[in-house]
Formats: sequence, C-alpha cells, structure tokens
Amino acid sequence: MKKTSVALLALGAFAGAAHAQSSVTLYGIVDTGILINNNVKGLHEYALSQATSSRWGLKGTEDLGGGLSAIFDLENGFTTGTGALSQGGLEFGRKAFVGLSSKQFGTLTAGRQYSVSNDYTASFASGADWAASGLGYGTRASDVDNVDTSNRIQNSLKYESPNYNGLQVGLLYSLGGVAGNFSQNSIWDASIAYSNGPISLGAGYTFVKDPYYSFFGNQGNSSTPSTAVSSSANDNMNNKIFGGYASAGSQQIIVAGGSYALGPATIGLLYSNTQFQNLGSVTAVGAIAAPKYEGGTATFNSGEINLKYQVNPALLLAGAYIYTHNGGADNVGSAKYNQFNLGAIYSLSKRTSLYAIGFYETASGIDSTGKAAVADLNGSAFSADKHQLAGIFGITHKF
Repeated sequence: MKKTSVALLALGAFAGAAHAQSSVTLYGIVDTGILINNNVKGLHEYALSQATSSRWGLKGTEDLGGGLSAIFDLENGFTTGTGALSQGGLEFGRKAFVGLSSKQFGTLTAGRQYSVSNDYTASFASGADWAASGLGYGTRASDVDNVDTSNRIQNSLKYESPNYNGLQVGLLYSLGGVAGNFSQNSIWDASIAYSNGPISLGAGYTFVKDPYYSFFGNQGNSSTPSTAVSSSANDNMNNKIFGGYASAGSQQIIVAGGSYALGPATIGLLYSNTQFQNLGSVTAVGAIAAPKYEGGTATFNSGEINLKYQVNPALLLAGAYIYTHNGGADNVGSAKYNQFNLGAIYSLSKRTSLYAIGFYETASGIDSTGKAAVADLNGSAFSADKHQLAGIFGITHKF
C-alpha cells in the first residue's frame, strides 16, 4: 500500500517536537461495493458494503539513536456507506499501540493489536487476503481460527524478533486485568515465520481464557459478564457454527500454512485446529441458545487451498476451496462446511482497483446449537437452509 507521509512539522500540535529523523504517516483505505446475498434467514439481501475494511490511521517513528526507535500506530475503522465506526464503535478499533523497535533486539509494543499468529499466517488465507477481508464472507467457518482477525487482542504486550535470514518469531500476552485471578481473561499467542524466495511458511498457537468475554467481547477484557458487552447486545459469538460454545472456559487455536510463488501464480495452503474447551464453565450472558454442555470439548479442523494468478500487471484472478469439520461435543452431533471463493481484481492504478468476488457455502450435520446445520458466512446473518450464495462488486482506493 502506498502511504502518504506527513512531516511532524505539518501537524501544528506536534510542531515543537519536529525532528529530522521523526515522522508521522497518514494512511488509509476507502472501499465501497454492492453486496448481494441470496439467503439471509430465507430472504434476499441487497446492501452497500465493503470488501476491504475502510480505515484511516496515523503511525509514527522517532529515531532515538543507536538503532532504537519509538513507534506508534493508531488505526480507525469505519463503514463507508454510513460513516459509522466499526469494531463495536471503538475510536481506534483496528489498532492502538505504542512501543520501541530495535534493529538488533526486535520490537516490543503495548495496546490493542493483531495476534502474531495472524501476522504470520493471514497471507496464506484467501479470506484474509483477496476474498473480501473486510466483509468477512471468505473465511473458514465464520473465522473460527481468527486468521481474518475477527478478534483483535486488547491490553496486550507483543514482541517480534528481528528477521534472521528470513526467520522471525513473535510472542504476545494479553493481561486479563482481574484482581486476584491472574489467568482469567488472559490470552497467550506465539508464532514463527520463514520466507526465502518463492517460499513462505508460518505457524501459530493461541490460548484464550474465557473467550466469550476476553476474545469475542469487543469492549475489552472485563472481569464480570455484566460489563463485558459487545456491539451485538452481549451476543459476542453471534453465529450458528460455533456460537453454541459460548460457555467454553478456554479456546485453543493451532494454525499453519504456506505459499509458493511460481511466476505469475501463487498457491496457498492453510490448516487450523480450533478447540472450545471446558464447555459449561462460563456464564455467557446473551449467548444464542445451545445444549447444556458439561465440560466437553468441541474441535474444528479446517483446511484451505487457494490459487492467485496475475494475468497481467492490472488483472488478478483467484479461487479457493475451504473445508471445515466440527467434531461436536458431549455426544451432540458433528457438522461439515464446504466453501468456495472466486475473485477478480482489476487495478486502475497502484492505488485504485475494481473488484468482483463471489462466495458459496454449504452445510450438513448438527451445529453448535444442537440443530440442523445451516450455512452461515462470517459477517452475514445465517441462512434458512444448508446453502448460502453471495457476491460483492465495488471499488477500493488506498492512500
């Protein structure tokens, strides 16, 4: 993405702090498209939406000498059609962090951030890349593995090592902030990545305590259910695919993937294993109706293969197939989900492009609520049956 750099001197509030080796960068994306969904609770939907999340941000750096720099990044998300704030109405819901970066020792930041697992594996997933990452429809089973960053991590400390000949590691810890209980609402995350020529690889591990509040609650890691609310009136896991597991005491995500570039073509592979553990141990206020689980574990295994082909400098064509199996919990049946993504992106310039992206999901078996599984594209209301077909056509401008 091409960024527009703005010297601190140009920002009056910071004029006195201007320095030859300091800068602030203003950047963003404005996206809008026409969305068509053939099955939203049995009805057709026509709406203005966005394939890539519209945003604007400010990030800056100050050279402290000796290879050490102070850095920050504040990123706001908004909906182009209405101008409303995204991420549950947070002012800087996409990112808000500050820290130190050393060429020799790596980078340490604190605030609201992406997981390192996402940083090192998202590029291998169509739904986090070309298949409308802002809309969410292109993910694996309602983004059960968080590769599309449906959940950012609040109150977090994040470390990323320098790049050693293509190898990099990252660690993250989110403080639960609960007096007398160090582990409640906490999140651990670790990842490793390697890149060399046409080959890129990445893997990550995430462990979440009390995920209904700490991971899925947009307003933060609260110590009590009554104050941990999201933009969806407390229903922090509002989907049929895994919303019935809101009472889980913990969530574990293992993800690994890679890509290989061969001329104009790039093939990507991704696998994830997601477990909702110790079901029945959290009182999930406002969660969707589900069977009463007694300490079981629900396991999702997802696999994806995708292909991007750069036909010419302007035109990108891409496709993906995703399979997800929910093994069920406490003898409540399992479910299977198959999804296909297709996309075409035409660049009018380095900053402006047109897109057309389609999604199709099928479902079978018994879902997390104990009922017949229905298609439920991430970011959409669930369908009335086993099938859901959608498409979005629009324009993206980056600055």
